[in-house]
Amino acid sequence: MKKAVVFLTIILFNFKGFSNNPKKDPKLGGWYMYFGNVKIENTKWIINYDVQYRNYEIISDLNQLLMRTSVQYALFDNLTLGGGYAFVHTEQLGIPDNPFNENRIFQDVITQQKIATATVKHRFRFEQRFMENQDFKSRLRYQLGLDVLIYQNTEKNQNLYATMYNEIFMNADETSRKSNVFDRDRLYFGAGFKFNQNLGVQVGWMNQMLQKTSHQQLMFSLHHNLKLK
Repeated sequence: MKKAVVFLTIILFNFKGFSNNPKKDPKLGGWYMYFGNVKIENTKWIINYDVQYRNYEIISDLNQLLMRTSVQYALFDNLTLGGGYAFVHTEQLGIPDNPFNENRIFQDVITQQKIATATVKHRFRFEQRFMENQDFKSRLRYQLGLDVLIYQNTEKNQNLYATMYNEIFMNADETSRKSNVFDRDRLYFGAGFKFNQNLGVQVGWMNQMLQKTSHQQLMFSLHHNLKLK
């Protein structure tokens, strides 16, 4: 119950900040994502990878192309440690694009708890960011998520679930903190369907609140699990 109260408080904070934001982008963006993970059998190691194509509009005006991979180790059943690398290509809204590239290193601590048919997830991430023609930057991220089972077919390993999360990003390097400690906040609501234990899809909506603007996106993702002997 306490975790649910905290989750709702963060969501309300996000909506409060969004309603006070004077500049709102009227265009609805589209994010198209592929998430994969490879579990190494008879070990506690997992390899994750994802590719994300993010647009300012639903099918046009590229915002970011992100390619990321990480390695995780399940220290306990409900606690995972990890680290990885991401390449991010970013373009400006509209024209000119003014593109720049970023090389990113990150470390994760992930934990989750089962509560009846729901799963509460926490992810703490520390990022070191090396951006083209910019000073070094670092960032702290905390994501609180909730998955709620709606339907399950145990014979076919299928299930339908509702999902939501709120993630806050805070600047950690001294230069960025002087400007604003807050970097952004992402509020997401969606639903997912698992066709079997190895393949699933998810569709949702996200509001991303930045320091001076906010953007809304439709989110489409494919989730794929593999095993390596």
